[in-house]
Amino acid sequence: MTKSPFSTLVGRLRYAPQENVIDSYSYTGDILSFKRCSWQYGTFSHFRFTKALPIQAWFGDVIHMSIELLFRQFIGDIFDSTGKIAKGKLPTDVDVIHHCEECIAILKSKGMYARLSDHNSAKDLLKAFNIKEGVSFYSRIAASEVRLESIRHPANGKPPYVINGIVDVLFAPDQNSLEIWDYKAMDKPDNGTQEGKLKLRELENQMFTYFEIVQSLFPNKQISQAVLYFVNELKPGGTGDPEYRIDLADPSTIKKIQASQIEADKTVEEIRSCKSSGKFQFPKKGTVDSKTCDAC
Repeated sequence: MTKSPFSTLVGRLRYAPQENVIDSYSYTGDILSFKRCSWQYGTFSHFRFTKALPIQAWFGDVIHMSIELLFRQFIGDIFDSTGKIAKGKLPTDVDVIHHCEECIAILKSKGMYARLSDHNSAKDLLKAFNIKEGVSFYSRIAASEVRLESIRHPANGKPPYVINGIVDVLFAPDQNSLEIWDYKAMDKPDNGTQEGKLKLRELENQMFTYFEIVQSLFPNKQISQAVLYFVNELKPGGTGDPEYRIDLADPSTIKKIQASQIEADKTVEEIRSCKSSGKFQFPKKGTVDSKTCDAC
């Protein structure tokens, strides 16, 4: 019998899986998505099906990407619409359209499309943002698109996990403090309704997660405020007041931060359990908002 050519490798390539694999979760892409609809999260994030109508994602991406390009033009990192460097100058409406169309083309190359009316809506909102915030905003941005990662060790003794996210802007109102800004391409939730309160609480928890990591990165700075910026409030008929501010120096906020940590840990354990079993619960009728359902 001929000796197997692999016989000399027997015992040398033993399979030894890691005993402690740390899994990673983002607050918006995993924790918040799972809480909004665990079945949809399982469908798209775990089983990797393609969303039927990703307009929400498209609109949010265009807004985020375009504002970043407007800021980079302002600080002289990229050219304006005429092909020139215009450092320190407020981008014009033509610049806004130019950068927005760049972003639309990038998303199209990735297979993400939207109606022409959505293109125009995004451009109008970006023009309004650029005019409203202007030079005073761009000139005080300490950092943008800041990637955050930190290892969380749940207090309940469950295995640790990596929590990650991206802060849209670290804004410096003065030399000693920073504000965490996050753009939301949506209407500001109505704090007077139960549904609105729940949405704001979820978004607050996202900012609390960012606060912990940002504070560890900038220990000599006071992280004074978190600002949720609801861009849709700048559209015709909107309130014109896009900011929702969270006072991170308020003692009552510390309790909310601690509660959000416990809630995040619990959600991660639920996600792990669902992934392990391959079963994600279908939501009860009326418990998920229509915009979330549109993706299915």
